[in-house]
Amino acid sequence: MNIEKIRFFERNGLASHITLSKLAIPETVKVTLLGEPIIPVSFDYYGHPNFTQEQSDFFLFKQESLKKLNGGNSISLELEVIYEERIFDVPRRTFDTINGIEKALASLSSLNELLHNRELFCKTHSGVPLNEFVLFGYILLEKFGRVMSLKKSARGKFISSSSIEDFALFKKNNKGGDFVFSTSTSRCYTIPTAGSFCPCCGKMFTIDDFRYSPCVCIDDKFYHDSCWCNYRRLKEVYKLTNLMMDLIYKKTDYHFELLPNGYCQEDCCSHIPWILFHTIDGDIIIGWRKHVISIEWQKNYKPFDINKLFEKEDVTKWNENGKRGIHAWGNEKALQYLKKVLKAVNPNYAYKVF
Repeated sequence: MNIEKIRFFERNGLASHITLSKLAIPETVKVTLLGEPIIPVSFDYYGHPNFTQEQSDFFLFKQESLKKLNGGNSISLELEVIYEERIFDVPRRTFDTINGIEKALASLSSLNELLHNRELFCKTHSGVPLNEFVLFGYILLEKFGRVMSLKKSARGKFISSSSIEDFALFKKNNKGGDFVFSTSTSRCYTIPTAGSFCPCCGKMFTIDDFRYSPCVCIDDKFYHDSCWCNYRRLKEVYKLTNLMMDLIYKKTDYHFELLPNGYCQEDCCSHIPWILFHTIDGDIIIGWRKHVISIEWQKNYKPFDINKLFEKEDVTKWNENGKRGIHAWGNEKALQYLKKVLKAVNPNYAYKVF
């Protein structure tokens, strides 16, 4: 029987988690705080307990209450976890050889199990590296159990001798190649879990999706990469047209065209367009730059002094070669700026919110 003292919950979105030093048998895990039991809501594949946000909040409330009773001095409140260790005895050849991986590629469930076993091995064999493999020329199973993927822009540019190959051979065949594998906060970044489906098209994922059509994991949901990119593109168009420009101009007083993202062409943003609006007063380009919305009135837009009009706004502004621009912190500010300029250049134009 193992006994561990834990000083805090780990946050994971709206849930909380406790990481133990060993694998655990879930049925044996007992968690207490000052002698009072705390019942886990679930367990991960390590057998480590998960809790609700409310349960971790109670821990914080109790800690702060005891701190006040202790004259404001910090105290060390600990959770006690008692559990039986789970022995990992899966043969290494089933998850760390080409033959083992080949068998696992029969289905998503068997592939998921292989990935779990690689992680479990690393958990129970600290410092012992796994063999590394490249799958389908773009997925790397690396030595510490993580799953990594080639950047989208680099896929298909390198020599791959088979669907499963040793990473060392892959590097040798692509000597001098500038290939960069990246990981994400989600373990199954490109590999959906068995039974999951794409929220956009509704199709359940199969092993062929992993083999032929790379997927993405966003907020713990799996999407076909093409579905996700199309959804984000349409969502951005909807927000900037229906929820913004439609509140400034009548639909008949403007039309628009999509532009490439003017801030970032990496995988994270390249599918999110900027928009060129052709209005009755001239052209405006609008698009997101990380945390701000870039608004730029083009040369043919009616004249106005952007520095004078927004002299009280402590944000980035520019007036270059006849183009005037400003960065808005959010949709509300962007709408405010657009309305203010319209009133300055076309004061007799009134529509909806004016």
